[in-house]
Amino acid sequence: ILPHLLSEHKIVIASIETIYDLPRYLVYWRNKVFSHNLPEHLHGINVHKDDIEKPELFYMLNDSSEEDKTLRYKIYHETLDQVLLQQQKERECSDLSISCLFCPEILKGNRIILSEHLYNEHSFTLGHPDNLVYTVEFIEKLRNKMARAECLYCDKTFKNYKTLREHMRKKLHKKLNPSNTEFDKYYIINYREFGKTWKTLNNEKDDNDVHSSRTGSPVDEEWSDWEESAPAMKCLVCSVVYTRFITMKQHMRTQHRIDLEAMCADLSYYKQVKLINYIRYLVSDSQCPFCNESCTDLSEHLLTHPVMTTLSHDRYNDDRYLFPALDDDFMLCCLKDVEGEEVVVIPEEVT
Repeated sequence: ILPHLLSEHKIVIASIETIYDLPRYLVYWRNKVFSHNLPEHLHGINVHKDDIEKPELFYMLNDSSEEDKTLRYKIYHETLDQVLLQQQKERECSDLSISCLFCPEILKGNRIILSEHLYNEHSFTLGHPDNLVYTVEFIEKLRNKMARAECLYCDKTFKNYKTLREHMRKKLHKKLNPSNTEFDKYYIINYREFGKTWKTLNNEKDDNDVHSSRTGSPVDEEWSDWEESAPAMKCLVCSVVYTRFITMKQHMRTQHRIDLEAMCADLSYYKQVKLINYIRYLVSDSQCPFCNESCTDLSEHLLTHPVMTTLSHDRYNDDRYLFPALDDDFMLCCLKDVEGEEVVVIPEEVT
């Protein structure tokens, strides 16, 4: 609607983030514009374009006028009342019945049951249930996105649902993108203060934390469903974790004589996956992946080898190694894709 207003009617609406019910806002001003002369209610701006000698007149709606400002605050407060009432209804609701996003199971009870199932069975979180509102509508919105083969995190569209599921699993995109504003409606924090989203409030919190730290005041800690730290990956041999793949590869080369960069250089993505899972499986059994010797201290044993830059493909050429040896193995997400590589879809077990 906003591009239409601009191109067809030369109307610009400023500070759109302070309008909590755009259809209602537009109806109000449409009635005003149709019943009165346009310039009476809209601020005119002459815009000079390079290819046009005569300036073009645009009209702007913004809260610099008292009428517009009052309307925006009225819509905000009435929307907030509706949201709080809806949230209370959802808290008290115990007869919810909705199908899972990722499996055929029908979830019955309240929204806590839904949140726990998504987290425990599929490692997917919407945030704390008490921070949600319009939960059923939210779930259906996500379901429709996935039905269109759209990734919930990066919004890329794929040729079919199976390819989407493979992408979300391989790239660890089985989560929501906190920067996607289309989800803001479903989180109560975005109604907390007029014109401020969770991101604005978090930035203000960060500024206050810096000030408090400098003055020696205690820093308040606050739960935020959208805050996320960089995923960590575990070493193939020991319990060391890093967030950067390049640092992990340096660690494994210097501490365990495994040159993963060289090993993966000419391998397709799925061969790299098999290689890493093969090493993890053998290490979990205290077995050297290079000589198959069983040992109580594998780290010490690996130091007896020269730096390993290759491993025979025959050792790990088994489709069972396509399945992760370690749950949520972020290292698999850091592997490079090979262009033209055939995508093999591995069915996810339905629980």
